[in-house]
Amino acid sequence: MAQGEDEDDIRHGVRVTAPGDVREEDLTSLEAWLRDEPELTHRVRVRRVARRAEPGVAMGPQLEVLLEWLGGAATSEIVRLATESIKEWRTSRRALGDPDPPDFRARPDDERD
Repeated sequence: MAQGEDEDDIRHGVRVTAPGDVREEDLTSLEAWLRDEPELTHRVRVRRVARRAEPGVAMGPQLEVLLEWLGGAATSEIVRLATESIKEWRTSRRALGDPDPPDFRARPDDERD
C-alpha cells in the first residue's frame, strides 16, 4: 500500500477464496504468487482476512486472500488480472505434481463500495 494510505482509505476489494477446506500450504503459495504478480504488485495490497462462514465447512481458522486498493483501477480489471494469475498458479502447481490444486476464485468483495 502506498505511503500515507491507511486501512480506512481503502475503497475497493476483491476476495480470493476456494470452496471447502483449503490447506495452509495452498493459501500461502497463492498469496505469495499474487504478491509477485507483475500486473498486481504496484496496484493492490495483498492480505489475509478471516473467511466468511460457509455451509458444510468445518469451523476453524479458515482464511482467504483479499486484494485491496484505492481508486484508479476498476474492480472488474482486478478480478480479471487475479483470475488469470490464479489460472497460472494452478497450472504451475499441477506441473509441480499437485493433481488437483484448490479452485480459488476472485470476486468483488461485497463488503466494499
